[in-house]
Amino acid sequence: MSPAIEKALKHRVILIAGEEETLRRRALTDLLAAAEVDKDDFDLEVLDADGSVPMDWVASVGTAPFLAARRTTVVRHLLRCELDKLKGTDLSKLPETSLLILVADDEGGSEDRVQRMKTTVRKGWEKAVTSAGGSLLSCDVNAAKSKDELKLAVAGTGKSMSDKAIDALLEMTGGSLSRAVDELEKLVLFVGPAEQIRESDVRTIVVPSREWNVFKMVDAIVANEVPEALRQLRVLVSNNSKAEDAAFRQILPQVSRQLRMLWQGCLCVESKCSPSNAPASVLAMFPEKPNLSKEPPYRQNAVMNSARRLMLGRLERCFGILSDTDARLKGALPGFSAMETLERMILEMASVLAAPRR
Repeated sequence: MSPAIEKALKHRVILIAGEEETLRRRALTDLLAAAEVDKDDFDLEVLDADGSVPMDWVASVGTAPFLAARRTTVVRHLLRCELDKLKGTDLSKLPETSLLILVADDEGGSEDRVQRMKTTVRKGWEKAVTSAGGSLLSCDVNAAKSKDELKLAVAGTGKSMSDKAIDALLEMTGGSLSRAVDELEKLVLFVGPAEQIRESDVRTIVVPSREWNVFKMVDAIVANEVPEALRQLRVLVSNNSKAEDAAFRQILPQVSRQLRMLWQGCLCVESKCSPSNAPASVLAMFPEKPNLSKEPPYRQNAVMNSARRLMLGRLERCFGILSDTDARLKGALPGFSAMETLERMILEMASVLAAPRR
């Protein structure tokens, strides 16, 4: 039993939340195993938050156990339950025989809804659980831990992968451990009896994240590979009728993020340092988000490779082009269709950056 699980089981209410679905699933399995609860146990009940209310959870978990030391109730999809439904229900007064496990599963829907679930709703439930004397099991991981966890997952398949192949898998899945583990299952089937999963296998089979496509598009712009940049744009926009929606929700925010990281990379180039060992004077100029020094090594290396070919003055002009693109899409500046406006952005940025490099 891990220390985190052991500590959590000292509480009557436990909230499992975080970005990584793989770790949430593992945490729930470990909790039930440590509490000696079987999935067919008479003293276990599983509820859905959208089909019940907190009063139902308390009634379920407050029932006296029949054959076990504790009565366990698991509530899935917690974030579907608005926090105001908790009014009139006191989670701090559960019987000693109670074990209430709340699981903040991933939710679908529009990006606005998903973002609200991850931030406002999740934080509200975290505060409510801690106020009631409960325990939080965080399933968020940093880049280093994601790589270590992925190595363990690879070892469990009986295959091997080089560090470069693992970095490529994490890069193409947007740094998501859960997505990387899902794609790993496909890779194992693809290589068949082969003992090693190569980087070329990853590049061939893995379905890249939108973030990866934006990164490759900006990288192609910097390298003056306009056809590749336009190809990546078409991947990001499934059809022209959705170009404006994709622009505001994904493309412009991610391009802005990539440009800000390139700007930080240029500062490192000027100071002759790397993001991981930059002096305090350079780090002080980095924004809190995105902060290049906190990015995984594979992302730092890619950004620095591009930054060495850039000049800060030309990168500044790219920020202006990005601003103009946003204005054209909103009708503040003359423009044509959304797709043509995005294509114009790529061509203008490539033209600015095509001048003699370092």
